[in-house]
Amino acid sequence: MDGVSFCGNCGAQMESHIPPPPPPPYENYNQPSSQQPPVYGSGPANPGSRAAQSGVFYNTSSMVPPKNYMTEAIIVSVVSLFCCSSLISIILGIVAIIKANNVNTEFSKGNINEANANAKTAKNLTIWAAVVDVLMIVLFIILIAYVSVAWNIEIFEEILKGIQQL
Repeated sequence: MDGVSFCGNCGAQMESHIPPPPPPPYENYNQPSSQQPPVYGSGPANPGSRAAQSGVFYNTSSMVPPKNYMTEAIIVSVVSLFCCSSLISIILGIVAIIKANNVNTEFSKGNINEANANAKTAKNLTIWAAVVDVLMIVLFIILIAYVSVAWNIEIFEEILKGIQQL
């Protein structure tokens, strides 16, 4: 019979060994329940975050954080600012810096999914800001080339008129 124990000395039947019932489900968002996966690590998440919705937190002490793209976001923002590229690329760079900062914040809380989402957003915003910067710089170079060519043609025509008058 399962769950029945006998005394090793006299062979008398002892109380049956029945495992304890599982704990009741918790209503708190950072506690495990029968519908949610178990919670790892400690500390509650923001109630509106993806980690709080999924109920999964990790102990990140032995994990490597995702790349946050902070350096790239700062470089793109500074280039946008000093090259006067466009307001769009400056705004994209600033938002990328904010998202890059959120990567480390969410990772330290144990919200791996949220940290990865912020890292992806920071990367995409940095790339788009760089693309806008490059396009604006190329357009600026084309404008300068056009103006300089137009200016040189006028001067060339004036030189020819001066030569004809001699």
